[in-house]
Amino acid sequence: SLAPEGYTLDITKGGVVIKGGSEQGVFYGLQSLRQVVFHSKGGKKVKVECMKVEDKPHFAYRGGMLDVCRHIFSVEEVKKYIDILAMHKMNRFHWHLTEDQGWRIEIKKYPNLTKVGSMRKETLVGLQTRKNNNYDGKPYGGFFTQEQVRDIVRYAAERYIEVIPEIDMPGHMIAALASYPELGCTKGPYEVRTRWGISKDVLCVGRES
Repeated sequence: SLAPEGYTLDITKGGVVIKGGSEQGVFYGLQSLRQVVFHSKGGKKVKVECMKVEDKPHFAYRGGMLDVCRHIFSVEEVKKYIDILAMHKMNRFHWHLTEDQGWRIEIKKYPNLTKVGSMRKETLVGLQTRKNNNYDGKPYGGFFTQEQVRDIVRYAAERYIEVIPEIDMPGHMIAALASYPELGCTKGPYEVRTRWGISKDVLCVGRES
């Protein structure tokens, strides 16, 4: 009778029973149990209050987005973010992988996307204004290999989270155009953006290539 993502959490003096409409529902029940458990001082024993919880999601799509383009994160940091989503019973991970300031996913057919597009020569420091031309002078970037992406997708799936990769187009593509300028309307020259905001340059959608 439980919804697929629904569960009951029954904590009595005799023990803890979690029932779910699916394995995913049981997983969410375990997340709720984690939230009510606290450790006793100075020891490994844990303590929980007796309670009964009946829960199911109101929304089918519950997600969080992580932008790794303006600021890249390590694989372990991405996994930690996924853990946080799972703890809050989120089921979608929106992964923002491409932007004017950096291309972050390996595509072996187009090696320049990571060879060129994954690095910017420097980054604006401080608040972006017309008068601010203060840069840190440090190359910045990186990307996720296909093997790393598969690892993260598996890690998320084990926590009942679907990964939704975002490839922005036709705008937000300066990193890609710096890699393959022939795909732009003006053909450049382009460079991976060192400032924030977005550029007016876009993929030339009228060109067959």
